[in-house]
Amino acid sequence: MSDNFFDLHLEDDIDIFKGLTILAVDDINDILILISYIFESYGIHVMTASSAAAAFEIIKQFPVDLLISDIAMPEKSGYWLIQKVRTLTHPQKREIPAIAFTGSVEDNSSEKALAFGFHIYLQKSSTPKLLITEVVKLLLGVVLRKPTSSLRN
Repeated sequence: MSDNFFDLHLEDDIDIFKGLTILAVDDINDILILISYIFESYGIHVMTASSAAAAFEIIKQFPVDLLISDIAMPEKSGYWLIQKVRTLTHPQKREIPAIAFTGSVEDNSSEKALAFGFHIYLQKSSTPKLLITEVVKLLLGVVLRKPTSSLRN
């Protein structure tokens, strides 16, 4: 598989993820465009938000199967967002699989992200292949644990 964002084609079939929804959260619009491009090419619906507060409102209102969020954003951080999500009363919303996809360079940010409730921590310098691989592993784990219909709220 190519590591070029504009030449992505998985050799493996990920059709089981068609129709799922990813919410990408980042204050950098180019990152949102790239994430959308990558996952929409595999039939995954991508919603975007440019702030943690806007993302939280989307999660409360719409079914989301995976959250990919930056950590360091103006006003409210990705840490704030995942903490708010983990306090929701609806189990499918509260337990959304979540990836911290960040350029944050603070010490122990990986451990901190996991402690706050993210399942995976990735640096933005990661390749598209690594991002896709981690999403597939995370979503496949969810699919194996629950019937596909229960991924939706």
